[in-house]
Parts: sequence; structure tokens; C-alpha cells
Amino acid sequence: MPSHQTSRLALRTATAAAHERLHHIPVFQDLAEGRLDRAGYAALLRRLLGFHAAIEAVLAAAPSLAHYGIDLAGRRRAPLLRADLAHLGAPAEAPLAPVPRFAIAAEALGALYVTEGSTLGGRHLARGLDHILPAGEGRGFFLGHGARHGAMWAACCAAIEACGAEPGGLTGMQAGAAATFAAFEAWFA
Repeated sequence: MPSHQTSRLALRTATAAAHERLHHIPVFQDLAEGRLDRAGYAALLRRLLGFHAAIEAVLAAAPSLAHYGIDLAGRRRAPLLRADLAHLGAPAEAPLAPVPRFAIAAEALGALYVTEGSTLGGRHLARGLDHILPAGEGRGFFLGHGARHGAMWAACCAAIEACGAEPGGLTGMQAGAAATFAAFEAWFA
């Protein structure tokens, strides 16, 4: 990796095609363009819950990321999905998505890059719900970590840089991120 290229940039570059494909998943296009009704939104939330509950369980069982300053418990988003579903009066359970397992911390950190990165676009997507949720409630998942968002993303980026400086760290993160993107894409196919 050239000295001017950060591990985060290398990770973003390695996963750019997968990330771009996610923008073309019809339900996310409908959400972004404000075309989802309440039933469609509830169905999307249940699908997201199936993925996030599964990936959060796998990350909890993976080698610890505490060495990199990452507290996974504070980053769980499945509870936000359950709260949004409850707000809609919809069942707050879903079948779990098939997701990869991570043998090394670097792979787990690559998966976290995917899930945490999704919070960056979530605020934009949340605006696509204004026509069905005028009070702003029921979209906690897409609003992410609220006031903690910036600090949590900065901590994730610092962890990525620290891991990327270790032998095999970048390769491991790229593998974990690619596997996570593939699982997400397959779950929404």
C-alpha cells in the first residue's frame, strides 16, 4: 500500500463495486425516493433485522476487537430495528440471514466497517420516510447512533488504521468486508 493511502481508503477501494451494487437494490431505491408505504417499510425493517441480528451475533463470537478500542455492545443496531418495528406495530422478530463467520479480528473489523459504514447513508435514507412517519419516529435504525455517531465512526476508522498497520491486517479486513457485503447482497437478492 502506498504510504499516502490509508487502510480505510484501501478498504473502500477494494469494496467499491460491492457497495455500489447495494445502491441499486430496488427496496433501497424505493426508500431513498420516498416510495415505500408503511407495510413496505416494515418488511424492509424485518429483512434488515434478520441481517443485523445475525451479523451482530457472529461479531460477538469472533475474536475480540477490544484491542482496537471497539466496544461491540454499544454498536448494536438490532435493538433499533426492533424499536422501529414496535413503533409500526409490526412483529419485531425475523429469520436470521446466513452470514460468514470470522476467524481473525481483522476479518471481524472488516465486517464492522460494512455495518458501521451503513450508518453514514442512513440519515439520507431516513428522509425518504417523511411521508409515512411525519413525526420522525420509527426510523431510529436509519438515524444510527445519534449524537454519538461522529465519535463512533472516528473510533471505527482509527481501529481500521491500527489493524491495517499490522501484518495481514488489511488483507483480513478486505476479506471480512467482502464476505459481509456478499452476504448482505444475497440476503436482499
